[in-house]
Amino acid sequence: MRRLLVASIVIAALQAAGSAAPWNAADPQAPARHLPASKPTSQIVRIDVIASDVRGRRLENLKPADFEVRDDGVVQSLESASFVKPGADEGRLIAVFLDEYHVSAANTARVRDSLTRLIDSALVPEDSLVVMKPLDSLFAIRLTRDRDAARAIVQGFEGRSGDFTPKTPYERNFMAGTPARMEGARAQVALSAINALAVHLGSVPDRRKTLIVVSEGMGRGERRRGLEYLPTTDTIVRSAQRANVAIYPVNPAQEPTESDTIGPLAGETTGVAIASDLDAGLRRAMDDANGYYLLTYKAERLDDGRFHPVQVQVKRPNTSLRARSGYFAPSPDDTLRASLLAQMNQPKPVIPLEPAPHASPLIRAWFGTTRGAAGKTRVTFVWEPAPRQTGERIRRVPSRISLTALAPDSSVLFEGFVNPTAPGLIAEPVGTPAKAVFDMVPGRLRLRMSIEDLGQTVIDSDVRSVSIRDMQGSVMIGSPEVLRARNAREFRTLDTDQAVPAASREFSRMERLLVRFQAYGPADSTVSARLLSRMGPMRELPVTRADGDVNTLDVPLAGLAVGEYLIEVSISSPAGEAKDVVDFRVTT
Repeated sequence: MRRLLVASIVIAALQAAGSAAPWNAADPQAPARHLPASKPTSQIVRIDVIASDVRGRRLENLKPADFEVRDDGVVQSLESASFVKPGADEGRLIAVFLDEYHVSAANTARVRDSLTRLIDSALVPEDSLVVMKPLDSLFAIRLTRDRDAARAIVQGFEGRSGDFTPKTPYERNFMAGTPARMEGARAQVALSAINALAVHLGSVPDRRKTLIVVSEGMGRGERRRGLEYLPTTDTIVRSAQRANVAIYPVNPAQEPTESDTIGPLAGETTGVAIASDLDAGLRRAMDDANGYYLLTYKAERLDDGRFHPVQVQVKRPNTSLRARSGYFAPSPDDTLRASLLAQMNQPKPVIPLEPAPHASPLIRAWFGTTRGAAGKTRVTFVWEPAPRQTGERIRRVPSRISLTALAPDSSVLFEGFVNPTAPGLIAEPVGTPAKAVFDMVPGRLRLRMSIEDLGQTVIDSDVRSVSIRDMQGSVMIGSPEVLRARNAREFRTLDTDQAVPAASREFSRMERLLVRFQAYGPADSTVSARLLSRMGPMRELPVTRADGDVNTLDVPLAGLAVGEYLIEVSISSPAGEAKDVVDFRVTT
């Protein structure tokens, strides 16, 4: 309810700033002058209709085929024509505005008595009601079933027409001056309050609402410089049309004055002007809300803010209708306003807490990328225990990792245990694998790892994210895999797809490396490799083409001195060039 209240207040302020001025009262078809019209959109139009027979009795058995609706003179196809009757849970929605500035003291008691009888006898427990005076706070606009609060406001009502004695600090400070000046300020306050009520009633959609305005007539308010964007009667009509609000002006003076601008609002909103018999008029207003037809159809309209007249006729003889005269299409301002309010009323998305990034010192991990299926990138993950550090007093040796890999949309790509890799290791087809392989859409890969020792006790965790590149270019190189062997027997086992690459990049001179990489390019592409030291190029390395796009390099380390080296692999063609490097260190 509080969100609806805040939304209605914001709408009232925005409509006062954006709806009152652009619409030309002399030409209702004139579009808003400060924003261009948008493209036609399909809009749902709802017109409430009260149907009665020749004796004034409400009809409840009309069918959609009994109605004919013309929008701008064009016959419309109705989607529905349902008879709406307030249920036991929702009741009717009623607002009462007591314009104490424009009701004489002589008619005060008459107004009190009629409204008190309305509250006591005409309302049912399910009805919701709000009673408001001109200077009541907008935050006090709240539909409630508390009848005692409504009675208290009605009993405290005092007509002050012609009496300009200030009774509040606001009147004393901001409504001073000549009687004519004060009367203009009073009229403006009343118009703004009526508009705010109509807007607030619109926070409950798809229902007819009743707005009773008790006033003996008022002027049009001050229209001097700086006040051009304050609500007017035209603004009230627009707000009532949008919110499906029927206005029932109640004039306790019985005869309208020439300056009355409220009485004509009844005809624009399917309400009825009430003058002589207040009790009978108020009962009619309640009876109108007891049952009505809601006609619904779709119209292709520009968001131009224009008024579109609607004519509703009934084909059944001896039936009279009272229907809304038309509707205002949304303007670009309205569309923007609705979008902003929808964002305001949406609950804040719950963002799941992410664990803090942490790279465990107990492991060394390697991630490789190649082309996957259906435009995805294939990711390979392997790991090894980190070497023992000098001065390490307690040795915690990781035995396996529980890995969870998450895509950018938080879907699970891989979940399970991964064993460490080792020289000459061949991944077993069953049991815990020594590598994790999965395909994903290029983007940010999030990994959560629980590191366990031989006793399956969690000794550390690792949380990191990796940017996975797109491998669908015309000329690309996949991540080179480095496989290590300590002897000839181990080296012979490396020439298989099941061989597990090494995660470490430190090797002994006694080891022999097999570097495997995939190069993607046209048939005339040239694949090459070379060995570099920190001083520069050393020599070219022969590339062996295996199946498909797979290429291999045989790199013995026995002839290399202790130090750091690079292996650069590249593919070049007229379509482009791609390179990648593997850096490693040779130890004793």
